[in-house]
Amino acid sequence: MTAAISVEVGPDAIAVVTWQAARLDPGAIGDFAGIVDRLVADDRIKGAIITGRDGSFAPALDIEWLLEATAPGRDSGDLNRAVSLLNSALRKIEVADRPFVAAINGNACGAGYETALACRRRIAASGAGIQIGLTDLRLGLPPVAGGAFRLARLVGEAAAQALLLAAQPMIPPQALQRGLIDELAGHDALLEAARRCILDEPSPLPDRSGGPMSPVKAAINQPAALAIHEVLRDGPGAGREAALEMAARRFVEIANGSVARNMMRTLGVSVAKANELVRRPAGYPKRSFRRVGVLGAGLMGGGIALVCARAGLDVVLLDVSQEAAARGLERLRRQEEAAVAAGRADPGAADATLKRIVPAGDYSALRDVDLVVEAVFEDRAVKAEATRRAEAELAADVVFATNTSTLPITGLAAASRRPERFIGLHFFSPVPRMPLLEIIRGERTSDETLATSMDFAQAIGKTPIIVSDARGFYTTRVVMAYQAEAFDMLAQGISPELIEKGGEASGMPVPPLALSDAVALDLIHQINVQTRKDLGEAYRQSPGYDLIGRLVEQLGRTGKKSGKGLYDYADNGEKQFWPGLAEAAGGSVMSSTVEDARDRLLAAQALETIRALEQGVITDPSEADVGAILGWGFAPWTGGPLSYVDTQGTAAFVARCDELADRYGSERLQPPRTLRRIASHGGTVYGAIWPPS
Repeated sequence: MTAAISVEVGPDAIAVVTWQAARLDPGAIGDFAGIVDRLVADDRIKGAIITGRDGSFAPALDIEWLLEATAPGRDSGDLNRAVSLLNSALRKIEVADRPFVAAINGNACGAGYETALACRRRIAASGAGIQIGLTDLRLGLPPVAGGAFRLARLVGEAAAQALLLAAQPMIPPQALQRGLIDELAGHDALLEAARRCILDEPSPLPDRSGGPMSPVKAAINQPAALAIHEVLRDGPGAGREAALEMAARRFVEIANGSVARNMMRTLGVSVAKANELVRRPAGYPKRSFRRVGVLGAGLMGGGIALVCARAGLDVVLLDVSQEAAARGLERLRRQEEAAVAAGRADPGAADATLKRIVPAGDYSALRDVDLVVEAVFEDRAVKAEATRRAEAELAADVVFATNTSTLPITGLAAASRRPERFIGLHFFSPVPRMPLLEIIRGERTSDETLATSMDFAQAIGKTPIIVSDARGFYTTRVVMAYQAEAFDMLAQGISPELIEKGGEASGMPVPPLALSDAVALDLIHQINVQTRKDLGEAYRQSPGYDLIGRLVEQLGRTGKKSGKGLYDYADNGEKQFWPGLAEAAGGSVMSSTVEDARDRLLAAQALETIRALEQGVITDPSEADVGAILGWGFAPWTGGPLSYVDTQGTAAFVARCDELADRYGSERLQPPRTLRRIASHGGTVYGAIWPPS
């Protein structure tokens, strides 16, 4: 018995190795390697089952330890030894003369799935809640212990590369369909199925590796992606042992780089802390939720209802009539049926989810809910009416949350009889896929309401960040800066093709002009018009927004939904830039470069993030980076806009912004005073106090 793992040998001479540790660090690796040595040397056992406790399979790498091991100036000896020891242990499992079988009873991602890959067979529990796959690239890392080679042996190099670059976990039925596991079993029958497999003495599976692979685009800015391609391309010709050594060496090199370190810090450590609710106000008991009300059965409301129901909550889905709510539920039913047909959802789990959602057309259905999320049309009057009618039915302690991306919470709370229990919960579309929840505190929102909202985020599996009430909050205002800088480029006469290439080179998931068409140009124009009304004389109209206004008001080009925006859209889904765009922009021509376009788009977002910090809209740099990547997909390779600034060096970043601002006359690219002060002292954004005194 060790702290990390337990071993029990039954009367059938089969050892059950149960992981107890939640994280894989050098101590746990050492324990595991010692047990593997014992088992492969023990002629009395017929085989071994590797499983985990309490619905958790083998652990993934401890990211906090990995960040410490790769800290600048740190010797890589400890990391090299740990990686070498893990590789050796998995290789011994792979070539053992008796079968090791993985009984996957919980999440098996990253190094956890690599442990399963080293086994002769992989059997997974068929219930909901289990995710399987090599997801390391999400943290900027390649597999640590030969996982790329072993996956290629199962599914072939091309399929393995596609899976590794997608870095998407799968549920067990989908993993079975794609060849990542060999068998499904009921949760209670899992160990018995693994025992039968061992007693059948299974032979090693046939090697399916070989075949061509597609090249990897360097523009995604991920050294790990290129390393995966190189390892799969060059490893097989080097021999098995040399290939494993190559993979381990490349892992250590990548892990020590700034891209992986920034991604590990933001998407590993900072996301975990946000999910643990480290910023939850103290002194309030943790809230649980049984039944939730969702106002509005459209795309956003339906998505929110689905996420709540998937988390096991009963949902009242309320719309203007019972029939409208029922139509919303029917859309969700079709969506779940499509997910089941594609193997992305378990049929039983999908059916149970839909049964938890009850459509309603009368506000009296809200009388026994624990929390309400309003997701009606983005209009102050409509939201005010929904607030008044809902509050008339709610118990006194029920939190009322409004889902909005732009409307200030304090203003919306004016319609509430109890503004201390009124808060903003900004979900992102599509709600089931987007992990972020932006929690916006109004001027009178209480600490208890904030604590309750964070408990709700945790209950439905969303990652919360906390922001103060302000126009556009945090995420929307920074996305708008990304789009606005692109609009200004168009107005200056820079070619739209070059602008989009700059967006692609930056690592953004969607270039800015295509994103703007997808959002809808008329919505962007509407938000700008409202902003101009609200700010009055303080408002400054940019040339780019002038252009968007003309496109919408004079030419009826409203975006992708109408088939005509900055692009023209064909019925078959193909698109090309509208030929009249240059003339509509004024006919001028300005030369630029992809590098300048890339840096302008990244800098516009980073500087707007720093302005949000200056103004106290968001106060934690780590949450700002988390919100940027999870909320609108800010170039993940950077670790977020603030990590990007610190990695460039604040002085170098300020100098580059000044250069671009002077060259292109962009006021948006002028660094704020606080950043200039930090740069002058050689400081970092992460090391500063926000908001500044």
